[in-house]
Amino acid sequence: MSPARSIRFARFARPARLTLSSCTFAALAFVALASGCQEDSLPAPAQEDSQAGLQLPAGPAAAGQTLGQLGFHTVQLGSAGTPMYLSGHVPAAIRSGEAAGQAVLGSLATAYRLSAMTTFSVLSDEKDETQTLAATAGRRFIKLQQVHAGVPVVGGEVVVQAESDGAIGAVLGELVPELRIVPSDPAAVLLTGDQALARALTGRALGGQVEVSEPPALRVYALEGAPELTYRAVVSYNSASGYTSEEIFVSPRDGKVVAQLSRIYTALSRTVYTLRVCLASTGSLPGTKTRGEGDATVADATVNNVYDHGGSTYYFYKHFFGRDSYDNKGAPLRSSVHITFFGGASCSPNNAAWIAAASQMVYGDGDNMILKDLSLGLDVTAHEITHAVTSSTSNLAYLNESGALNEGMSDVFGSGAHAWKESGGSDLGNPAAIADTADTWLLGKEVAGPSLPGGSLRFMDNPTKDGQSKDYYPERVMPGGVDNGGVHLNSGLLNLAHVLLSDGGKHPRSKTKVQVPKIGIEKALRIWYMTNTKLLTSSSNFQAARYASAQAAENLYGRCSTEWQAVHRAWDAVAVPGTWSLCVEPTPPKL
Repeated sequence: MSPARSIRFARFARPARLTLSSCTFAALAFVALASGCQEDSLPAPAQEDSQAGLQLPAGPAAAGQTLGQLGFHTVQLGSAGTPMYLSGHVPAAIRSGEAAGQAVLGSLATAYRLSAMTTFSVLSDEKDETQTLAATAGRRFIKLQQVHAGVPVVGGEVVVQAESDGAIGAVLGELVPELRIVPSDPAAVLLTGDQALARALTGRALGGQVEVSEPPALRVYALEGAPELTYRAVVSYNSASGYTSEEIFVSPRDGKVVAQLSRIYTALSRTVYTLRVCLASTGSLPGTKTRGEGDATVADATVNNVYDHGGSTYYFYKHFFGRDSYDNKGAPLRSSVHITFFGGASCSPNNAAWIAAASQMVYGDGDNMILKDLSLGLDVTAHEITHAVTSSTSNLAYLNESGALNEGMSDVFGSGAHAWKESGGSDLGNPAAIADTADTWLLGKEVAGPSLPGGSLRFMDNPTKDGQSKDYYPERVMPGGVDNGGVHLNSGLLNLAHVLLSDGGKHPRSKTKVQVPKIGIEKALRIWYMTNTKLLTSSSNFQAARYASAQAAENLYGRCSTEWQAVHRAWDAVAVPGTWSLCVEPTPPKL
């Protein structure tokens, strides 16, 4: 995306009150601002007078100005000239996910340039359980999925932050404007989902064997390029390049592959299985049960390592964030050990991964040259399980900048779990305080083999030390480039921002001169947790993450707090674009 545009406001006239409640959801695209919508009633037609929904003039500046009149003190526009971040306090009556959808379909529809065929479905509606500030009591985060003519839009999601009084506190994410796709057009859908998928996979799967965990269903794909009608499916198969599990989007006209997103990310009811095979399908998982929850230690040290590290990760999320396993619903943590990974010509033990299609972890033994036994590192286990947390919350798409954020979040919480455990965290509860050390930022130090340069997988405090990672936004891997658009390489941007936020300091290679104040790893982790689980969407890029994390800091510690300012400075230090200003009350005029 091109750099976003920011429009900021100092003071506004009192906005008209949004009268939104639990009304019928899929309603008119343009609902009157003061429509008289009552509980359990249909919205009234828009009135042709000054009280009707604000009709935004053309152009980003005009749109921003009118949004400011509603009560948003910060209006950040994305590359399409539509909002990517709104923050303020807009009076409303949001008491349900449906009412949040009505707010966007109503007074905000013109700003987002929504098609008349746009509706929303509610992906999640969660209470803010942090309550760091008294004002957070009753706050909710409502994630909305854009739906076009009955078809979900991949890349069209927003989070509406509803305050305890029902007001809109923030809207984060981007919607796809001016969609004109007509899914009912016979020329648009010439193949069934099964037919299109079969064509797409012809010649890809060795032996033609494909596991379909989620069957083809129509989706508008809008993560990259022009929006396109597709079938979406989740498949696993063995190819010439290795074992593949992916979310695939194919054309309903000719079966052409539009996009592929990996579902291998290279729970407390623990079960560890032994499976000494070269992984070629999820059908072979999990293997032979070796140790279950509550069982005594066994002779296999790898099994015990995985059992213990899975427990530490579970309790880190449970005690520190109140999260019950990766899905927050107590999902079992399944793992298979002694795995090798099919890579075409040979099988390699040098990997560990979260296999989304099987909802479990797999661990290789390492070759003891590049990598040691992958079960040795708690940060490795927590990294991979965090991929499952992300899949259950923000669901950051595994490509380009959203994929780098996905990887970066796993690094942040992998290192966080390590620091928590080293500080005394256990099944009994949190330590008195979490302290980080230099080793905290050496991700995978315990599994690094003697031939691995630097003795670590990642160097979070100096990401480029591995010879390939990026920690300065202008030098990032661009979309469509190597590493699926830089999902691993660009994660260094978030890694370094996290270290600077935790410990304070400047860019280690002086790429910028920004001094970031120290807020401590505990506060930093809480900010990133709210960011990932409540405020990001599947298509979020680094700019979106900047504003989402600033909003999280505002929610937790207050707008203009030291923490809020530190978040902005941390992103400034790695040169992720964005605008903000010091919070200084204006000097009143002399009488």
